[in-house]
Amino acid sequence: MAAIPEERREVEVAATADVVVAGGGPSGLAAAVGAARAGAGVILLEQNAFLGGVATGAMMAALVDSSHATGIGCELIDRLADAGAAPRWPGPPGRSDTTPFDPEAFKHAALDMVCEAGVRLMLYTYAVSPAIVDGKVRGVVTESKSGRRAMLGTMVVDCTGDADIAVRAGAHYMKGRESDGKMRPFALLFRLGGLDVRALMKYAEENPDEIQPQHRHGTLLQAGSEEVVTRISGFYRLVEEAKAHNHYPPDLHYFRLENLWVDRGTAICNTTRVYDVDGADPDDLTRGQIAARRQIDSLVAFVRRYLPGGEKAFLIDVAPRLGVRETRRIVGEYSLTDEDAYADATFADAILDLEGGLVKLPRPASLDVHMPEPIEGSPQDLLERFPERVPEESHRFQVPYRVLVPRAVDNLLVAGRAISVSHMIDSWTRNMVICMHTGQVAGVAAALSASMGTQPRSIDVTALRAALLDQGVAVGRAVL
Repeated sequence: MAAIPEERREVEVAATADVVVAGGGPSGLAAAVGAARAGAGVILLEQNAFLGGVATGAMMAALVDSSHATGIGCELIDRLADAGAAPRWPGPPGRSDTTPFDPEAFKHAALDMVCEAGVRLMLYTYAVSPAIVDGKVRGVVTESKSGRRAMLGTMVVDCTGDADIAVRAGAHYMKGRESDGKMRPFALLFRLGGLDVRALMKYAEENPDEIQPQHRHGTLLQAGSEEVVTRISGFYRLVEEAKAHNHYPPDLHYFRLENLWVDRGTAICNTTRVYDVDGADPDDLTRGQIAARRQIDSLVAFVRRYLPGGEKAFLIDVAPRLGVRETRRIVGEYSLTDEDAYADATFADAILDLEGGLVKLPRPASLDVHMPEPIEGSPQDLLERFPERVPEESHRFQVPYRVLVPRAVDNLLVAGRAISVSHMIDSWTRNMVICMHTGQVAGVAAALSASMGTQPRSIDVTALRAALLDQGVAVGRAVL
């Protein structure tokens, strides 16, 4: 491939702080606020005009596994509930473990939390590479309307989701499923208006075989003065009927609505799927965006023509960004494996317990709710269509602090879905409440490392756990 020389130049140092956080999604929000509350001066870099990442930019407005929310995750749910933008957690007995929310309210709450913590927020700013001084990470090089500038910090937390800063600093990484490197599909979410949600609920009640087994009784929850349904998905017969008339995308096998606000008549559609793609490749992102938008045209037409209660539906908006479920994961000081999960592994540096009874591990481990193959929602997708046929085991295992620390790279931590875990365990740790948890841990660890003048890998884990407990973070029982 041809190359051109790039002129060597000095980069202006625009700001300094104890901790620089790259990325303002769920993990970056929690890292920045956690570090600031631990006493650090913090800079938070975000390329969008708002915070929230996948929760807002990708419109994934549902906090899955809310029972694992802790610290900033719990605080955020409380703020959303106070605003009438989400149900309270915990709610009534038997409610879904998923908390739907209004994505615009999430943006507002996230901004308030960052500003109240005294974080220096820099929106419209791309974190493009590590700032390397004397062979060590000393900050982040950015691009913005002001050009190329450096934000220096004693410690850096990579919350880009794709380990962009860590990889460019030399960190080793892995991608996708261990057997073949394939990754979960893209989704481009969109919001519909004009829905008769009660008609949809009635259809689901009267046609249970048409609905995903786990959501046959779509939980109706109270959010302020409004009612919201967590999810209604399936509509298998209607989808097959539409396919027979070439009215439905061939790679899609079910129709999935989330976050259905009853009186508003709105819902978020999480049905588009684009396979055999890499979310760290701009060519694939472009191809995925085009393919998903074409699917949206067919899906909106399907709602109007086939879906009970959808006759007057209209497209309100499409998420600003693709939902990318999986790309790079660093190789950390420890890598959490499938074997660890099935063996109920415990660690002296535990930062999180994934609890038994809540964590159901499938056999074989390769089964996933978002398989890399284009079978999601089809009869071949056992977890979606026939979960009773999948042997599952209840397990409780711990996540150690070391999965946040890349090997052989100093002054750097990684949080969010790029931490050092297997493809299967990533199906748990990529969830937003867990990303907020690992983000808060990384932020507090960065603050302590900066103040103590030590490397993150050498931090006193007892002191870290104590600082996290002070911030209301449940860190699990350290097993010596």
